[in-house]
Amino acid sequence: MLGGALSPTAREHLAEARVSTVEKILELAEEENVDAILAAGDLFEFPSPSPAVITEVAAVIQRHRNIPIHAIPGNHDLYGHGTVWKSPEFEAIEHFHLHSEQTCAELSDGFHLHSIPVKSKFATDPQEDLLDDVSGQDGVHIVMAHGHDLSYMNFGDHEKSDCNLPIDSGKVIGKGYALVILGHWHSWNEVTPRVLYPGTHEQTKFTEKDAGYVAIIDIPEDGGNPVIVKKKVGQIQWSNEVFDCTGKDLPDELVDYARDISNDTHFLKLALTGEVELDDLTDAIPRAQQACEPLFRHLIFETQDITTSIDVVAMTNRVDLPVGLQKIQSNILSELKSAQGDD
Repeated sequence: MLGGALSPTAREHLAEARVSTVEKILELAEEENVDAILAAGDLFEFPSPSPAVITEVAAVIQRHRNIPIHAIPGNHDLYGHGTVWKSPEFEAIEHFHLHSEQTCAELSDGFHLHSIPVKSKFATDPQEDLLDDVSGQDGVHIVMAHGHDLSYMNFGDHEKSDCNLPIDSGKVIGKGYALVILGHWHSWNEVTPRVLYPGTHEQTKFTEKDAGYVAIIDIPEDGGNPVIVKKKVGQIQWSNEVFDCTGKDLPDELVDYARDISNDTHFLKLALTGEVELDDLTDAIPRAQQACEPLFRHLIFETQDITTSIDVVAMTNRVDLPVGLQKIQSNILSELKSAQGDD
């Protein structure tokens, strides 16, 4: 759950939002009268967050004690000595159940949760091999795990450098499990009617899509298809936009465009395209970015796709040079203009 290249101020805002959104989730769970809350890993960005973060999150969870919470460590918040999970604040939360080992716990009468925690982010053994076949057993069996679902994706999609964590949900369902809840991917993805990535409760990168949701799931007592309801809880709105600068009155039109977006966007990445004069690139666009900074919690202007045009007449008229230097200047600018289209 990394914040990526966010500014320190933006990262602080994101951290605060993540804590307040946890409380929003717990309040929603109480309103929906759920039997249990499942957290499929990476509740924290690091195994050992700051004492302030630990205290804030623990305080939120302690304020909502009526519903049991079942969680597993993910690849970002592994279990061990010195981690958040061994802190006095979390060990004191009686209704918070961290499954640091593979376990089977009864959520309610006839409903069983099989948890598979991440023990190492370098693990490559198929997680479905850890599960028994429960096809002939009584009750409804649910799996909570953290990893790549090989039934529909490949390792080239996410954290391929050092974190595979394979699981095949198709094989899990084939062993008689009624529902598979997966962490690791930060975006909402209903893989099948019985397999769900709820995603992270607050978006953490511009590349994530459809994040900031939780699922309210109703599972029939006979193990039939679950009813999954998608609920928005994320508070930060991220947006990737494109603005064509060609022929625009800069900086004014660019500032107006950003101002309109700011009504419902907090973190903005704005890719600028088109052709502009050199003055626009070196002066008008930087001025526009400065003018837009107060409109957002985090703002990125991307200018690598902009091309520049050179107005030779305007540049030669700017300074009254001696005749000899005027000729040299004219030759240089003409060469620059003729070379614009060359690679």
